[in-house]
Amino acid sequence: MRDHFFATTAATKVLFREWTNHANSLIIVAATFFIFIIDLHLPLGVAAGAPYVLVIFASLWISSIGFSYLIATLSLIFTITGFYLSPGIESPMHIVLINRGLALLLIIATVIMVTRIKQANIDMSSLVNQVPTDPVTGYRNRHAFESELETEILRCKRYHHQLSVAIIDLDLFKLFSDNYNYRNNNDYIQRISNDIRTNIRATDFFYRIDINVFAILFPETELIEAKKVCESVRKKITAQMGKDAGNKILLSIGVATLEETDDQVHLCKRAEDALFVSKRNGGNQVSTLPPVSGKDKPAVAAILSRSRID
Repeated sequence: MRDHFFATTAATKVLFREWTNHANSLIIVAATFFIFIIDLHLPLGVAAGAPYVLVIFASLWISSIGFSYLIATLSLIFTITGFYLSPGIESPMHIVLINRGLALLLIIATVIMVTRIKQANIDMSSLVNQVPTDPVTGYRNRHAFESELETEILRCKRYHHQLSVAIIDLDLFKLFSDNYNYRNNNDYIQRISNDIRTNIRATDFFYRIDINVFAILFPETELIEAKKVCESVRKKITAQMGKDAGNKILLSIGVATLEETDDQVHLCKRAEDALFVSKRNGGNQVSTLPPVSGKDKPAVAAILSRSRID
């Protein structure tokens, strides 16, 4: 039931985002035609094409550079068409021509400016995605996770070593309250990140791969051992955060171990499926695929036998 709720919520967000983009596009196109209609009902020498600059700037709402070119093209066509179709004349013809010519130049200059802003945003987003460090926690991000996971898979397959992956999702309750603010949320994320990192080995790899989602790579670690470590992490984090009654944070974790036929996609998919099992069963637990129990390997708990960072 819970995983169905999360899936429905995610789909709704995507649909809303797409609908909003379409709505903004329609509004901008409609405004362009509205300006054209107004221009047709005004004598030459009045308004001209200057108002089209506003809709070109409004095209910044839409990330597509092509959309800005479309609006600019319509604006140029409508400005020229308006010269021939507008009724009457309020100024000498040479003034009208200068007015229209300046309007065309202003439209061209504006679309150049807007497209450069959009391209700069695209370049900035690409640069951010290539940076391996998460700006909030200081730990590695999804880009680093995908790159290093691929390297670890190749290494472990070559030398026939174990590799386990854990996906951790934070179930946050009461955090988004009336007193919620962006800095407070980041403080919690930083605190939880540090607590998780403290309870795993220095040789394990820790990542923040989404807003409330983390990942751990466990080299040289079997599935049962990785599960025990994750259980220990889950209990410690929930116990520490549980002291603050106003912000109860629970951890749902899915764990999977590299198999001979696995690639990056299949390994992560199995870990995510295990995470969904944890959520479907109520959250605040660790699940594995294939399922294992804590009694499968009668030995000292892995969290005690593995060296940890201070």
